[in-house]
Formats: sequence, C-alpha cells, structure tokens
Amino acid sequence: MGTINFISAQADYQSINNEQGKTEYKPSKIQSLWQKSQEKVKDFAPKYASVPLESVNNVKYIFDYNNCSSCIDGEIGHFKQRQNDCWLLSGVNALSNTKQGRDIIKKSIKKNFDNSITLHLKGVNYTITIPNRTFEAAKFSKAYVCGDDDMLAIELATEFYKRELLQKDAHNKQNGPNVINGKMVMGKMEDPLSGGYSSDIMYLLTGKHSTTYYNLEQKVPESIIKSIEKIKASPDKYAITCNFKKQQNGLYIHHSYALKKVDQDSVVLINPHDTAKEEVIPLKDFLNNVLSLTILEL
Repeated sequence: MGTINFISAQADYQSINNEQGKTEYKPSKIQSLWQKSQEKVKDFAPKYASVPLESVNNVKYIFDYNNCSSCIDGEIGHFKQRQNDCWLLSGVNALSNTKQGRDIIKKSIKKNFDNSITLHLKGVNYTITIPNRTFEAAKFSKAYVCGDDDMLAIELATEFYKRELLQKDAHNKQNGPNVINGKMVMGKMEDPLSGGYSSDIMYLLTGKHSTTYYNLEQKVPESIIKSIEKIKASPDKYAITCNFKKQQNGLYIHHSYALKKVDQDSVVLINPHDTAKEEVIPLKDFLNNVLSLTILEL
C-alpha cells in the first residue's frame, strides 16, 4: 500500500528546487488537469438558491406578505422602470417581441404550489426561487419594476445573481463561466442592477451570445445597414436592443431600448420607462443616431 501511495503522490506532484535550494512540490500536469476538470464540473453543475427577504430594497415589515399572491403567467406584459436597469428590462422585452423568445421566457419561469416563483437561468444553469413573502415585499417596496409580475420576478432573480457574482468577485475572472456573456459584470453590492448589457440578460435566459455593432463614425457602418435589412426580412428571428448618441426624437442617451419593428421608413422602439407606449422614429434618423445595435439570433 505504501508503494501505491508513493506512486500516486509522484503522479500528483512534481518536485523542483527553488532558488534557495529547497525542494518545493507543485501539482503535476495530471493533477492540474484533474483540478481544472473538477472546477469545470462545479461551475456548470446545476445550482439552486432562494432569494431571502433581507435582500429586498426598502422592505416594509408592517405588511403580512404571506396573504398576497402574484400573477405569474410566463408572459411579459406592460411595465414601468424604477431602477437603473434599462439593460435588463429592454433585453427581456426584446426577447418577448419574438415567438421563440416568448417560449423561452415561458419555460424559464413558473409559479409553485406554495406561491413561490422559480426562474431558471439557462445560460449559467442556475435555478433561483423567490418565496412569496420576498416577492410581495419587493412589490410593495415600490423600489422595483411596476406592472407585470413576471418581469418583477426576472428582475429580482437577476439582482440576486449579480449580487452573488459581485460578492464572490467572480466578475473579475475574465475567462470564467460566471462572467455574463464574456463581459465584466457592472454594479455594486448595494445596487447590483445598476448598469449592464442587454446581452447579459438575454444570455442568462437563453444561453445564446449576442452580437453588438457600433456606430462610432460619421458614416453609418455597413454592418448596421445589413443588420437592419436582415431584421426587415426576418423580424421574428431576432431579439434586438439599441441605444443612441444624441437626445433627439424624444430619445435618451445612456439608455437601452428594445427594437420592436423596422419597415421601409421607420423604426418602432419600446422604452422601458413605460412599455405601453411605442416610439416611432424615422429610419434615417435612427441610422444616423444609433450608437450600438445588439442582436440575438434565435
């Protein structure tokens, strides 16, 4: 048995002499590969969590939240933005503009027998449960999205996930699977939803990566013109978000919009400030003013 252990140790570690002449032991290539494989399994294995009441902003403890009930139907209805998370709301809205995106959302979220809500983030294989008490506390706090309950559930689950990334400093591991869509995670512990990319939430829900085209020159890039033509030809094939260079046509800068429709002369946008209202922009103005166009092919 001693010989077997010795051989195992030799396979796992290789000895080297350091500059001081002392022997050090470092993992061998076999051991390193084994460790990496274990880390990979750990990263992609199914994960489960529950959102605690304490994580909700502006909780009012005077209410009995257990007597309330959410309206979850797996569909995204109208809502109004309250947090600095236009990236999240527009990304979900962009998905809901397509049949496949609506199907993905419907399969991702469900209401359980105890009135809790479960959201599955396919991109990171993470299932997050929101107890009814936590959900209703968020709803009554008026600190989260107003309107559709499915959107509120997605917002709460994403906030929990982003806070976890920030807490673990996982967002600094550029090559790790916890970096959403390969980008650094924005936000801070006290406000994890503040700042992000619409491609982040679309990746979390679908497991698919988006492509972003930028318009940084005076002349509109060919990539954006071709993308618009593709969207015209197959509107239900793409989930699209965008933001703009200048405040014109009633548009905001540093703000994300979902692109709902493109025709020969105009573009229809949805502003997460109030999704019940459509904003129609002349196509020429849109092309000249758009700063970035993010497209997810479904």
